Amino acid sequence: MGIRFRFFILLPVLFLGVLLVVALSIGQWLSLGEALSITAVFAGCLQVGYLIGAVLKHMVGPALVIDREAPLVVRSSVERQM
Repeated sequence: MGIRFRFFILLPVLFLGVLLVVALSIGQWLSLGEALSITAVFAGCLQVGYLIGAVLKHMVGPALVIDREAPLVVRSSVERQM
């Protein structure tokens, strides 16, 4: 999502996802502790994925644009592949 969307999408997706996880937890008759732990894992994974996507966008993005120099990490890995 950090690469795909140009606007801030994390909070709406997080809100809808938490509602869905809570609804599924209630439907499965899980205890409150289990439901909260599943919700916390979902929210954490979603945020870490968004962060990794945003970092990749800012590291790899300049390498794809002509006349811009990529960060040293990206240049060295691309040069090794050639």
